[in-house]
This record gives sequence, structure tokens and C-alpha cells, in this order.
Amino acid sequence: MIPRPVPRSPRTPRSPGSRRTFRTVAAAVLAATSLALTACGAVTSGTSTGAEEDSSLVIGISRKLTSIDPAQGGSLDGDATLARAIYSGLTYYDPELELRGELAESWTQDDDTHWTFVLRDGVTWSDGSPFTAEQVVWNFQRFLDPESTLGNAAAIRAIISGVTAPDEGTVVIETNGPFIDLPDRLAHFFLVNPDFVQAHPDELVALGTGPYVLESVDLENGAVLTRNPGYFGEAPEWERVEYRVLETEAARVQAAQAEEIDVAIQYEPASLELFAGSDVYDTGNQWSSWNNTLRINENVAPLDDVRVRQALNYAIDKEALIRDVVGADVEPLAGQVLSAPYDRINPDLAAYPYDPERARQLLAEAGHADGVTIELGLSTGSYVAQDPVSQAIARQLGEVGITVEITNQSFPNWVERTRSAEDAPALYYIGYTAGYRAPAERLRIYTSGNGQSHYAEPDAVYDDLVTQVTAATTPEQQQELVNRATAHYREQAHAVFLWPQPLTYVVRKDLEWTPRPEHWLVPQEFRSRS
Repeated sequence: MIPRPVPRSPRTPRSPGSRRTFRTVAAAVLAATSLALTACGAVTSGTSTGAEEDSSLVIGISRKLTSIDPAQGGSLDGDATLARAIYSGLTYYDPELELRGELAESWTQDDDTHWTFVLRDGVTWSDGSPFTAEQVVWNFQRFLDPESTLGNAAAIRAIISGVTAPDEGTVVIETNGPFIDLPDRLAHFFLVNPDFVQAHPDELVALGTGPYVLESVDLENGAVLTRNPGYFGEAPEWERVEYRVLETEAARVQAAQAEEIDVAIQYEPASLELFAGSDVYDTGNQWSSWNNTLRINENVAPLDDVRVRQALNYAIDKEALIRDVVGADVEPLAGQVLSAPYDRINPDLAAYPYDPERARQLLAEAGHADGVTIELGLSTGSYVAQDPVSQAIARQLGEVGITVEITNQSFPNWVERTRSAEDAPALYYIGYTAGYRAPAERLRIYTSGNGQSHYAEPDAVYDDLVTQVTAATTPEQQQELVNRATAHYREQAHAVFLWPQPLTYVVRKDLEWTPRPEHWLVPQEFRSRS
């Protein structure tokens, strides 16, 4: 049986202090939950006072929201961090990165392709209705339907073939083949209430089993949650949680300077210096599980030539950029889209060295001695130091004859464009992480079938190797296949390998919090200091 997380001791709420918060006006009242839920409320600023402020937490997120339905995917510092507070999964990772049971009390692997999950007793949805095994089955069927257009459907269909409920407290999951990381993968598979979703198919609403319920949401500006009194776990400290979208570096800095937020991440390291002597905030700059690359659209000439892609990797001085611009204690990615200590990396690979002469030579061999021009697409404020880094990359590439035209879009529009088969930028600056550590799933993001991949190998070597990683029956076999897949991906230079993005943050001194390398900002994990 998988042990339940050890409950934390209750702490005294912090003393009231002066700060401004934002409010969202509810636009609809749903009888199913008696909660106000909006698709597009107006956000205004005001002042919190008295008891309400004692139990209120304000979280700054760096990306606009795109959906409240976790089946659509979403960034861990945007949609998914909101989902983690509203919904639950069968499993989850605690702040120390230990895999625990959540809606599943325990699980067993019955054979190579069958797993049995025993559900926790006494769980209800936030409207008080019972949580059942059949509802778990329905959640998986949403993805397994061949006609499903949900954002994560293809990834789930790649590993799971069927789900059944032999009784009220048990779910059996059948995988397409051996998949030893299934419990890990399910740590980021949140469950929604089927009846509620079917009753409100076109509305931006939510009903989960998590510690919070959605009161209001404005995709452009943020959301408001309130504590779920029927939550099956330990009650969170905060009665009210406000998420505030701070899409740009300037917005994040200004919000902290005005003391409008309790915590936010994604600050440029130089900005953290503004709060070095603060009486209100602590700052941090540590490793994270986000691996930054420039993804390459190989449907755009001349990026269909491996020599040009390799030239891009040789032309960028990653160590200098980390030292002079990123300002964090990280190392360049070792020629792979994985990084330690979060991932089990290929120990035999090394980063592409900075070698501008080799880059020029490769460009000449590919017939581009006179240079090329390519676009680099950015998403506004999404990645630490992205803008100054991109300017520096453009200068370095220019020195070897690659002219870079930088474009910038808001995150939702940028995501849509990077998934476009016809209009994706030639290069785009991106970072990936996940709410799980399964090696196959970490690598699957870069297979040719991923929505943000724009290449197709004639012999599908990388895709085939990732499929084999998925089906490995032992950790040793899995690691050997990971090594082969990453070596092939490096040689083909399907991406420009940059570095693990640092986790930078500003957090109030009167809060206890363990920063998550995945960038989760989970309100139930914040405590006021006693």
C-alpha cells in the first residue's frame, strides 16, 4: 500500500497587513454548485482588510489562462497550477518529490499491462455528490475516444488502451504494452465531474474534488478560488486564493514593489536584486525541471538540413549567456532535452561546444556561405530572461551569417502558432516540464507527432526509440533506450539545446513554502509562519 502524506500541523494565520488585491465579478450562478462562475469577469483593484485578509493568498502567475478543463493541458505556471488546486488525481508528488496516493489509496501492477488502483473512501465532489470508480473510467474515456480533440488525448492513447471499474472502489487500467511509469504519469492526470461537464459543455466552469473550488475566472487577468469545505484531505490554510496574471517582467516587478502579491515566479535574476533588502519579500534563484530549447521548424528551409541545425548549436555561446544574461547557477544542456537531478540523463553526452568557425563551415557545406534569415518567435514574458537572451542569441547567430528576426506574441496566441502546420515560426524559444518524471513522457514531447514538433524523420528512429522506452520492463532497460534516443536526437540536432531554466521567485517573508522545480504554485502548500 502506498503511504498517505503525513499531515502538517496547523499554523496560526499571519497578522493582517496592508496590501492591495484584485477581484473578479461573477457573471453566472450555476445551480449545480451554488458557486459564482464566470467566463470573462472584469478585474478591479481594491484593498483587503480584516478577517478576509487573514485567510487570503495572492499568487502571481506569468501566463494568461487558456482553459479550466485540465484535459486541455496547460502550463504548470498557468492553467495547470490552477487545476492542481481545484482537481485531484489518482496520484501526486509531494513537495519533496515523493510519489503519493491521492484519490487512489494504493495500487498494484498485476502483470505487464494491467494495474489495479484502489480508490480512497469517502471522497466527494465539491458540490457534495459522491466520487465513484465509474467517473474515473469516464475521465479516461474522454481521451481514449478516437475522435477526441482534447489537448492531451494523443499522449494518453499512446500508453493506455482501456479502463474498467470492476467494483465501486476499484479501477483497472490496461496499457498498450509494458509501462512501468504509469503511477508516475498519472500524477498529472486530473479528474473532473462527468455530470457537471456534460451539463455545461460550452461554459468555462469547473467541478473537482480538490481543496479549492472556482469562484470566478477571467482568462486574461486571473481567477479566484475559495476553500472546499468538503475536501477529503487536510484543510488548506487559506479561505480565499486569488491568481493574478502578470504576463510581463515589468508587471511582476511592479506587483511586488506595490506589495500586491504574496508570491510570483519567473523574475529575471537582475530584477531579484531590487528586493535584496526588502522587509517584505524573500527571493530565490534555484534549479528547475524546465529545460529550455529553441525548437526548430524543419518544414522551413534551410532548417530541413541537419548541417544548418548543427550550425545553430555551435554558433551560440551558452556558457557566456548563462553567466552574463541568465545569471543562474546552471549548466548548458548536455546535448539532450533532459537535465539532472530531475531526470535520469544520458551520461555519455556533452553540450555542443561554442565553435563559430565550425558553424560557418557547416553553413558553407550546406550551400549558405552568404548567410540565411530566419524568424525566432517568442511568447511575452514566459521564460526567465527570454528577451535579453534572445537578443544576445540573435547577435551571436549574426556573427556566423544567420540573420534573426524576432517576433513576440502573447502566450495563448504564440501556443496556437507553434502548433500550426503552416505558420509555425522557424525557431521558437520554449521550455518544457511536466507534473511527473516518467522518462518516456519527458522524451515524447519531442517526437514528431507532438503538436509543437515540425519534422519527420524518414526512418522515424527517434520516435521508435521513445516507443521502446515506453515499453521497457526494467529501469536498466529503460535507461539504455533513453541513452540511445537522446544520442540520436543530439546528432540530428532537432533542437537548439540551451539550459535548465532557473526557478526565480519573490515570496513574502511570513510564508512557509517549498519551491517546486516544476513551477507548481499550489496554494495548499503555503503556510503562514508561526
